[in-house]
Amino acid sequence: MSAMKTQLKTRRSDQLGFLYFLDFLVVFLGISVSFWMNEWNSDRKNNSLHHVDIHALLVDLEHDYQSLNLVYDRILEGDAKAFRLLEVIQNRRAQALPYDAFVDSLISIGYVYNYSTFFMVDATYKSLVNSGRIQSFPVEVNMKLRDYYEAVAKQVDDNNHLVDGVAMNYYNEAHPFLNYMLMDTNSIEENRLFFKDEAIRQHYSNLQFYFRTLALKDRIKLHQRQVVVYMAKLNQLDSLVRSHAALEGAIETTPDQNNH
Repeated sequence: MSAMKTQLKTRRSDQLGFLYFLDFLVVFLGISVSFWMNEWNSDRKNNSLHHVDIHALLVDLEHDYQSLNLVYDRILEGDAKAFRLLEVIQNRRAQALPYDAFVDSLISIGYVYNYSTFFMVDATYKSLVNSGRIQSFPVEVNMKLRDYYEAVAKQVDDNNHLVDGVAMNYYNEAHPFLNYMLMDTNSIEENRLFFKDEAIRQHYSNLQFYFRTLALKDRIKLHQRQVVVYMAKLNQLDSLVRSHAALEGAIETTPDQNNH
């Protein structure tokens, strides 16, 4: 009898233990599934947000590309005009060009260099850094992003100040007619009248006008070389971001998309 009671107690104990185990298993699985679902949802939201960041970044880079192209076109135009102006000054100094023809040439050339400077769009990059989402990008892309938006941006800012300063000083001091010419209502005769003043004539006959124009052309050429460097950095970063985007399924690439 005693043995039967012991067996019954043991059986009940085993049953209770099994029930407790089932309860524990249900709770464990419930928590695990809930945790997995939360993690899955979080990963899905993070991936979706990363795709948004990639697209926003590519839009910013495309804007920079368009801006650099405009600046580069203005540089080519300015370089050509500066070269032409130097020829005119040389011809005048060699007495091969009468003063009136010299004046008409200055009027015809007009604004030598429209000092267009490049300003990169960095709103997405700043958002990525501030939110920490920049860490979602591979190490190589991360490093190139920081190089472009920090090191290159500093070079751009410094170069912009130099270009703007040289151009502004040139128009204010060396070639003041360009400021006068900004009055759109000026007729050709009014523009010619500007050069009739004897002090103005002496100013434009001075060798300093040639030197300052030469310095402006040199600065334009240096600016051109800098912009070529910016373009190379931009193309390299754009290619890396597009390759990463393709791997992430954020965009579909075609052979010519990685090169502007």
